[in-house]
Order: sequence, then structure tokens, then C-alpha cells
Amino acid sequence: MREGFNRSRHQRVASTAGDHRVIIPLYIPHEEEYYKDAFQIFSLCLKSIKRGAIAEVPITVVANGCSAVTHKKLLDLVSQGWIDELLIVTDQIGKLNSIRKGILASDESFLTITDADVLFLTDWDQAVSQVFSSFPKATAVAPVPIHKTFNQYVSNIWLDHLISNKIAFAKAKNPEALESFVKSIGWPHLNEHQKLEILTLTATDGTEAVVGCSHFCTTYRREIFQFAPQEPTPYTLGGNSEELYLDIPSTQSNGYRLSTATNHAFHLGNVFESWMQKEFEAIDDSEKKVLKWPKMRTLKKSYVSYFLKNKIFKKLMSYPYFYNTYLKKCGLNKELALKFFK
Repeated sequence: MREGFNRSRHQRVASTAGDHRVIIPLYIPHEEEYYKDAFQIFSLCLKSIKRGAIAEVPITVVANGCSAVTHKKLLDLVSQGWIDELLIVTDQIGKLNSIRKGILASDESFLTITDADVLFLTDWDQAVSQVFSSFPKATAVAPVPIHKTFNQYVSNIWLDHLISNKIAFAKAKNPEALESFVKSIGWPHLNEHQKLEILTLTATDGTEAVVGCSHFCTTYRREIFQFAPQEPTPYTLGGNSEELYLDIPSTQSNGYRLSTATNHAFHLGNVFESWMQKEFEAIDDSEKKVLKWPKMRTLKKSYVSYFLKNKIFKKLMSYPYFYNTYLKKCGLNKELALKFFK
């Protein structure tokens, strides 16, 4: 039985979509052992995103396989205004499948996909937006430069700049941050040569970016996901899921994978330390401004270009002679060359 008239019928939905959104896949099945500090670190991550951003940025959290206690805490964060959209999946569907749900529920042109253990710093969104503005071919930009990504899914950048001096090795602007990252993933230290040289790309306006980007925190052009598999991945974590759903799609339309030249976020790991709270409190929480993200070229898949740059040229670079010759061309320090050479 129905009585009366539903006044929402035929009403148009008010558009709230901006240019940028953050998506966080979250898995906290309990708060013991490995996950003992997980929610505390996630809370820092969440609040640092909004506190550090120069503009208002909506956040989508996709909780998969989390405990009932975690669900309650998440709902509290929603009521406090820290989470704009909360998707709760009772089963553990994994990182990439959670990300897929977040993407499908979003309309923004730029999507920052981040792990739940990242601390964002002051004006991080402005720094990422600037790289997209300066490099029209950019499809993925990370706010954290990492040394080891300089030869991963970037063969198109290498070939495009084969006879250009715009791509070159330079001294890392913040070697301490590079060291901090490797410690956060369980390495004892970063080799000295990896802190001294990092591969950079310079835009026509003088903006410098680092070649390559990470998985744990990156802003993507939404369009790249049309090139990703449209079915769920069978992996909860790892396997070839990040390669198929994030890496390869971002290069399909000759897209560039880059990072900001300086550090605008920290990877925290799963153990809370006092310095994390100090870094959070140091974030400038000033009044928000309007941040205009750039209008980018329409992405079109080119099979010929992709095959040439990401298959043939990449294969060529697998041979030590050609690989080492290219690094020399990029001005690699002679004293460090043997550390990088194949």
C-alpha cells in the first residue's frame, strides 16, 4: 500500500562534483599485532589530507573486511566531517577491488588513490596540480619522489626525450625523505648513491618533476581507468593487480608517470612513532582557497605508439649496452655510474 506522493520523484540531483577527490581503500580486521596502530595511523592520514590541502577536497573511504569496531569509528569520522563518502563492504575484497568501487562512485577528473598510512604535508594538492599543468602528457603524479621508479613504466618518457636535455640526473632535493620512505617499508637504509642522484624531467616552463611514480600514493587522471580491466582482480593484494589496473593504463595513451621534485607526503608504515604527530601538527591549516586543476588533452589509445615505446624500446633498454648508454646521456655522475649500470 502506498499513500501520498514522493516529492523527490523527477527532481534533479544537485551536482557537487569538483575536479579532485581522494580515495582510500581500508582494511583493518582487528587492532592487534600488525594492525595495533592501524586506526591511529589512518586517522592521521585522513586528517592530514584535508589539513594539508590548499583547497577543499572530498574523501572517499572504502572499508573492506573491517571489524565492527572499525565501522563504528569510521561512522564517527563521517559525522565529524572528515569522511565525505564511506563505502562499507563486509567481505575482504582487497585493495584494487576497493579502489574500483571508489572510482565508480566518483565523478572527478583527478583521483588521488592513497594507502591508509600516508601523511600528507602542506599544499600537497597544489604541488601535484602544478605537475599536471606543466606536463600535459602527465597521467599519474605522486607527491613523493622515489628513486627506484626511474625505470619502471617510463620507457615512453625515455624515448620521447631520446635527444633531449630535458631529462637528466640531478641531486635529490630531499635525501632525508628518500631515506624515510625506505625505512617505512622495512629497509634498514638507502644506499648512498640512491640519495645523491635522481632522474628528473624539466618542462618548458621550468617546472621540474621526477621520472616515475609509486603505487602507495598517486593522483591519476580519471580517464586512464577506461584502459584498465573492467572485471575484478582475483588478488586481495599484490599479484599483478597494480600493474594491470594502475601502471599499464596510465601509459596507454603515451601518458607520463611522474612525481613532484620535492617531498609532499610521508609513508608511515604500520607502527606509530612520535615524529608522525609532530609532522601532522606542523601542517599549515590555513583558510582554504580555490585550486583550479588543468584542463587536459583527451586520452586516446594508440596501439602503434604503445607497442613502439613500451614494448620495442623497452626491450631495447633491457640490453646493458643501450641502457647504460642512455644513463650516460642523462648525465649520470661517472663516480656513481657503476652503481646504476646493468
